[in-house]
Amino acid sequence: MQKKKRLLAVVLSVLCVLSLTACGKKEEKAESTALYKFGGKEIAYGEFYIYAKTVEEDYQKTYGNGIWSLELTTDNGSSTVREVTIQDLIADINRVKVMVAQAEHLKVSLSDSEKAEAENIATAFYKGLTEEDISETKITKDLVLQVIEENMIAEKVYHQAIADYDFEISEEEARMTTFYDMIFECYSIKKDGTVKEYTDEKKATQLEKANEALSSMAQDENASFDAIVEKYDLQYAASHTMGKTEMIEEYGESIAEKILSLTDGEVSTVIESDYGYHIFKMIKSNDQDLTKKNKEEIVAQKQKEYFNGVYEEWLKKYDSKFNMEDVNKDMLDLFPFGVKDKK
Repeated sequence: MQKKKRLLAVVLSVLCVLSLTACGKKEEKAESTALYKFGGKEIAYGEFYIYAKTVEEDYQKTYGNGIWSLELTTDNGSSTVREVTIQDLIADINRVKVMVAQAEHLKVSLSDSEKAEAENIATAFYKGLTEEDISETKITKDLVLQVIEENMIAEKVYHQAIADYDFEISEEEARMTTFYDMIFECYSIKKDGTVKEYTDEKKATQLEKANEALSSMAQDENASFDAIVEKYDLQYAASHTMGKTEMIEEYGESIAEKILSLTDGEVSTVIESDYGYHIFKMIKSNDQDLTKKNKEEIVAQKQKEYFNGVYEEWLKKYDSKFNMEDVNKDMLDLFPFGVKDKK
């Protein structure tokens, strides 16, 4: 089972690189195991089955057997999880094919140890198939090995393609800050979810309370935030950990700059926002561990964005005309997605 799950890890590490689709020209071939053609080559139903089987097991373990009929809202209306998953899987297969086609140009290949690992994974996966699976899908051990090796190559192609791209991330851009936001809110939320702004008189009262609280904190550096929150019945006071970008989105650039200028333990003046009146206290102006993690996440996102552009150019040359209408829908229906008793 662990070897089988390794296949999932290898596949998903490549599939999460992009979120792209392609479009195009229809061809049909009767009495064939070909699910569709892409780049002039046939994609067998068995290859789709290998991808789908792995994802099916993972989804059902996480969400349960009924996940496939769940309706999702998409850009084109609504679709079931099954329908969206099928489209994603086919896009993933195509993506891997395009990336593998670049392997020779990028001088990417599998080492002997990687080939041995792929062989072990393929053996474990193939042994997990029933005789009925093999009979219905025409899957061979060689096809399983091909899928695994192609995904491993595609993963290496991705890393090779981004290797020479310079991702400059400043410490300030990645900096993660933890602070306390004591907010004297100037709005209320009704039961139906609508927001009601306070009257000017009530806002003035909140400002008086905020100044009073700040004064008490100035007189007693050890004043408890919890006690102040309880005293003034504040609804939204809490500590937050944010990067600069998120902070600007939440409070606006002017307030974000004021928060970032605070040193550890320092308390701000009363600051007005669209939410009400705030008193900020800096807890940790630069959390080194979280900053490092955030920097890695920013770099990874920039790498994906860069690679998306590279991939689009590769796709144009490989097959820019593919469309989901090219796919044999009857064959797709052969995969049960959660249905245990197939007819």
